This record gives sequence, structure tokens and C-alpha cells, in this order.
Amino acid sequence: MRWKAREPRRGEAGFTLVELLVAFTLLTFVVVGLVGGLRFGFKVWRAGNARADHSQQVMVVQNFLRQVIGDIYPFFVMDDPTRGRVEFIGAAESLEFLSSAPVAFAHSGRLRFRLFLDRHGGQSDLAVMARPELADPEDRSSLTSRTLLGDVASVQFSYFGTAAGDQAARWHDDWANETALPRLIRVRVPFSADDGRVWPELTIAPRLNVDEECVYDMLTKQCQGR
Repeated sequence: MRWKAREPRRGEAGFTLVELLVAFTLLTFVVVGLVGGLRFGFKVWRAGNARADHSQQVMVVQNFLRQVIGDIYPFFVMDDPTRGRVEFIGAAESLEFLSSAPVAFAHSGRLRFRLFLDRHGGQSDLAVMARPELADPEDRSSLTSRTLLGDVASVQFSYFGTAAGDQAARWHDDWANETALPRLIRVRVPFSADDGRVWPELTIAPRLNVDEECVYDMLTKQCQGR
């Protein structure tokens, strides 16, 4: 018994060369479109992550400022027997005060802080310096310095309260040699126009307004032990 080879019917022939070329061309367009979509999606994802990181960084810095400025201690000193002052020096671009040590500084007790605009090499940063309350000011080894926010346009501090000579409370660009802390301290950190970071309005009220450790001596007209 002999087997005959089956003859192909009409319509069962394979793809022609033209059909294959058209199919490959369409597949190429689909692949290019998918790759372009993936690249665009990755760029959007990366930009979103960058914005989220920037926002998180700003919020961390603001929380730090809320803590140390809110905990400012109104340490009262007497430069002469006639008039005392609170140990607090506020300027337009810097702020010096005594406050509780945050956990991040790995120190117990109080620290003397200085917040300031650090200009260097054409760049400006919001920076902080701190040293223990009882440390020797000349001892550089006790000084801690950190950058809080890099590449900022400026730093603006302002102070609300009734300063010497004022009839009513108002905002001031500086606050020094006063007998009390300001009621409110406002911190603004503008960024350049092409910077994706945003600084929400930040106004902080110091929680203490009386030096509880001061026992006033009428004879010396100073806090006892100081």
C-alpha cells in the first residue's frame, strides 16, 4: 500500500514576505511605544519620589525647629545691677538661644544653639551649631555643626512681641537685650524659582517665658548663684 503526499489546498499557503515585513514593522512600533511609555513612567516616578523626598526633608527640619525653638529656656542674666536680660539674640538671618537637647544630638541637658544662614562657595545653607550649656566657648571640640537644608535662597527670622520702647506688640527683624523672650518666632526659608521644595509657613511660640531657676536676690539684684 502506497501513501500519497497530501497536496496543499488553496488558502493554506504560509505568510508572504510582504506580510511578514508588515507584521514585523507593526511589532516594532508596538515595542517602541511600550519602551517609550516605560521610560516616561520611570521619569514621572523618579520625579515624584524626588518631590516626596524634598517634602519629607523640609518637614523633618521644621519639626526640629519646632522642638528646639519651642523649648527655648529664658535664662536671665544680669550684665549690671540695674538691668538684666534674657540670653537670646535674634537677628534677621541668625538666632542664638538656650534650649533642651534633642535626641538627635545625643546629649542630655541643655545646649546653646545658633541657627544661621551659612554662605560658602556661592551657595547658602540653613545650618545649626550647638555646644553644651556649661562648655567652654573657646573649646572647639565641644561644638557640633550640621547643615539642616542645603542650597536655600535665604533665611529670614522675625520676632513678635513688645520690646523695650514699644507701645504694643509687633513684628521685629531683631530681638536682643530684652527682659523677656518674644511671644512668637517666625522662620521663613525661601527657595529659588526652579527648586521643587516648598517651605510652609512656620511660626513658633516658646513655651517658657519665666526663668524658673532664677531666685532673685534683692541685695545683689541678681539671680542667686549666678
